[in-house]
Amino acid sequence: MLYGNTYIVVFLYYSDVRRKNIIGQRVRKGRKESGITQMELAAQLQLLDVTIDRSGIAKMESGRRPASDIEVYAIAKILKVPIPWLFEESNNPLESLEP
Repeated sequence: MLYGNTYIVVFLYYSDVRRKNIIGQRVRKGRKESGITQMELAAQLQLLDVTIDRSGIAKMESGRRPASDIEVYAIAKILKVPIPWLFEESNNPLESLEP
C-alpha cells in the first residue's frame, strides 16, 4: 500500500516516462496505416532480434514504455517510414520540456 509522498514519486516516474516517449502515437499511426496488428509488429521485430511482445508494443504506443534507439530503427524499417517521421507530432513534444 502506498502512502503520502510515495504516490507523488510514482506519479512523477510515470509522467516522466510518458513525456520521454514521443514516438508512441506515430508508431500506432504507422502500424495501422501499414495494416498490421501489434502482434504482427512484435513478431516482425523479433525477426530482427528486437524482443518486444504485444504488450510492450501497446505500452509503447500509449506512452507508458520508452523506446530504445535500436527499437526505433527496427520499427521504422518494418513500417517503411523514415526515422524522423516517428518523432513528428502535431504538437511539438519538446515544448513541454522547455523551462
